[in-house]
Amino acid sequence: MKLELQLVLTVLLCNVFLYPQTENLTFETPSISAGAEYIRELQKAIREGYEDIYKFNHQSPSIPEEFFSTDAITTFDGPDFDTNPIYNSGFYFIPPDPIGAAGTDRVISVVNCMIECRTKSGTLLWIDDLAGFFTSLTPTTFTFDPKVIYDQYEGRFVVVDLEVVEDAAGTDPDNISRILLAVSKTGSPASGTGTDWWYTAIDAKEVISGADHWADYPGFAVDEEAVYVTANMFAHVTGTFGGTRLWIIDKGVVGGFYSGGAASYTGGWNFPSLTGGFTGTHQPAHVFGSTGVAPGVGTFLVKYDAITTGGVGGLEAVQVIRVDDPLGSPTFSDEIVFLGDIENVGGGYGFPALPDAPQSGSATTIEVNDRRTLHAVWRSDSLYVTTTINPNTGSDAGQTTAHWIQLNTSTLGSTTLTDQGDVGGEDIASTTYTFFPAIAVNSTGDVIIGFSASASTIYPGAYYAGRFSSDPAGTVNSSVVVKAGLDYYVRKFSGTRNRWGDYTGASIDPSDDSFWLFNQYAMTRGTTIPPSSEDGRWATVYANVPLDELPVELSSFTAKVLKSGGIKLDWRTETEVSNYGFEVERLQDFKIEKLQDWEKIGFVEGNGNSNSPKDYSFTDNSAGYGKYAYRLKQIDTDGQFEYSKVIEVDAGNIPNGFVLEQNYPNPFNPSTTINFALAETQQAKLIIYDMLGNEVAIPFNGTAERGKLYEVEFSGETLSSGIYFYRFETDNKVENRKMLLVK
Repeated sequence: MKLELQLVLTVLLCNVFLYPQTENLTFETPSISAGAEYIRELQKAIREGYEDIYKFNHQSPSIPEEFFSTDAITTFDGPDFDTNPIYNSGFYFIPPDPIGAAGTDRVISVVNCMIECRTKSGTLLWIDDLAGFFTSLTPTTFTFDPKVIYDQYEGRFVVVDLEVVEDAAGTDPDNISRILLAVSKTGSPASGTGTDWWYTAIDAKEVISGADHWADYPGFAVDEEAVYVTANMFAHVTGTFGGTRLWIIDKGVVGGFYSGGAASYTGGWNFPSLTGGFTGTHQPAHVFGSTGVAPGVGTFLVKYDAITTGGVGGLEAVQVIRVDDPLGSPTFSDEIVFLGDIENVGGGYGFPALPDAPQSGSATTIEVNDRRTLHAVWRSDSLYVTTTINPNTGSDAGQTTAHWIQLNTSTLGSTTLTDQGDVGGEDIASTTYTFFPAIAVNSTGDVIIGFSASASTIYPGAYYAGRFSSDPAGTVNSSVVVKAGLDYYVRKFSGTRNRWGDYTGASIDPSDDSFWLFNQYAMTRGTTIPPSSEDGRWATVYANVPLDELPVELSSFTAKVLKSGGIKLDWRTETEVSNYGFEVERLQDFKIEKLQDWEKIGFVEGNGNSNSPKDYSFTDNSAGYGKYAYRLKQIDTDGQFEYSKVIEVDAGNIPNGFVLEQNYPNPFNPSTTINFALAETQQAKLIIYDMLGNEVAIPFNGTAERGKLYEVEFSGETLSSGIYFYRFETDNKVENRKMLLVK
């Protein structure tokens, strides 16, 4: 199809000030992402035979026990540095590039080089390496820079990942650059396989100025009709920056990508040159709203990269490119929106680097990367953007600082600055550096910004700050710790950068409009890989932030399936004012459209007024197998009430006579648990076999009662590492499963 490209360039004037023309502006040239730099180093090591420096003596470390937590909590850990080699042939990866997204009943996260899925209460459902996840696309090597988003229009998760392979001499046809894409078939993918996902790949290798270039650092977004991927292009071998490209993928809900048919996409556009604008890192905005931005309008591509008029007192700006007719003949309209003098970035192309972040316990600083646009969201005529800057003035001057921007797009072609501000983190510790911010915006215009933070007195950790739509301009509320760093972090492998990031995740829960964050923190040091003495380790954490605060400050609300039957709810308040008590409400086998059918199942008396923490609990003894949702209705003494966030519990079901669950943890060392339940009381037997079919244990043999959940613990302490099988037998059914013992 021949594309008819309309070229439009508009320079905006802010208030009554006159700004220089766009030809006088300069910007910071993007660098290769840390994830890509690491993958290229690893490929070179494999080619030249010294890959052991990236592995732990060819051994697979055990998975931390807390990694498989089953408690329903608002904050829970994800994969970490030592999880990677279990699924990636013994190799470790930095940086993690953590990003996650929430659906209606689960959350999915990706890191280099893994993907996992959990319930919203933290129960691990499945996990895989990304090369394995994309196995139907036959990746040649490890992938990098993964991202996941939730397409709220179609109720699906969408994943992007990159692959780069280059010949040592950089010769074609050995050079490879591909964009790997996956979309879940439903909003509740039960596995990381083709049973639950559709896949497609885009050849992203571009010849620019006579040289092969590969795609790096994907921008990733959806609107009501398309998926958007942007990338920075770098020359094979030399790593020279060669520009920016865009691909637009038709969702194809009927007959296309989203339904397992042939994927239809267009792109490889050097879209900035089509508008007369600037090349560099452009993030596409994740669009919200039932009809998208406007009829015929796609998304917005936003670039900061410290666009500036240069020098002391220079004016910084963002470039906004609107994409029209995305599935027809796309056109691109360019605008420059000035932000004022928000940082001193020097002049010309000699941009001073952002200062790397100090950390407690080590003189080695944390890599904060460059000034690129990190995240963009469009909602209700507003475009929200995050980046990092080095402020000119104030308590954050001279420190790398997370920065947010809100733009008004209500008049297409006349985008204006609505608001902006810093997330300085000085309430965390003095001279705190904040970096890799992500932003989420709910239906009422409230905002949350997740970010990493570090200072000379604290370890690198995960934090957030929020602002209500009614808050004063330029402000955010106090910083909140998601997970404080537990140790200092130094991990460079053969490079020179102490890589951290390259981004974080923030998303909206489509069920209740609350916020979800996914970020990293420094875990305790360990796992030295000779000949290096470095022992820094990263870990990741999920956090669900409720939409509203209760009049009683509720600090936790958890649920747990009991071995003896029933579901136990626990919650804590930090302070209470006129708290009459809590009604406990439940939905069974719930669906989103049935949220009006809550039933009251109990009442727990409150403590009235209190300035100290109070713990409460309630056991739902009537709960059997099935899906349950719980919420608390906190009632004041004057009759006013507020609802808590909703927590979900999957107690399983018995669809065909009995349920046999996958053992957890798996892999395990030395113990694991096998759950089963029967629809009718009868004799049952659980047998463990080795690879040769030899019986090694019978952990259960007897009468199993109807509807009861049995949790049978099996210890492999006396067994060797390897694959084992367990067989569950009843009077009329037999089922076998596989498990892996790793020592």
